[in-house]
Amino acid sequence: MKDWLMTVGIIGAGNFGGAFAKALGKAGIEAVIANSRGPDSIAELVSTFGGSIRAGTVKEAAAQDIVLVAVQWSKIPGALADLDFGGRVVIDANNPVEAPLYRPVDLGGRISSDVFADIVPGARVVKAFNHLTPAQLSGDPQIGRRQARPLLFG
Repeated sequence: MKDWLMTVGIIGAGNFGGAFAKALGKAGIEAVIANSRGPDSIAELVSTFGGSIRAGTVKEAAAQDIVLVAVQWSKIPGALADLDFGGRVVIDANNPVEAPLYRPVDLGGRISSDVFADIVPGARVVKAFNHLTPAQLSGDPQIGRRQARPLLFG
């Protein structure tokens, strides 16, 4: 029987993937982060995330139970080619825009999650985090939270 603790993979080590890894590292959650250039290219960056995050290959990251994909929209098909996501939860944290101008991509009337799901057949796709900036994602979730004030009677 599988242990209840799920493993996490991150494909994309740019601003957003790095922020997600940083947030996981702060919480002591183990994860594998990868980019297209290989683990050695992100070793120094990964050392800043805490001991629970390690650099791996894209294939290693994709083999985890939960996989966050944080790759520029036009590079997603190439980044995920030949990977098996059957049955895994794959988080689509992407928006169909092209940096640096942030122009929308023509999806032919489809929603981006449907397009993404076609790239990761067999995966259980979850759209999440795409509305957050990297700073919000890796920041302290308590900052800015309203404090409850006691009600005074009498």
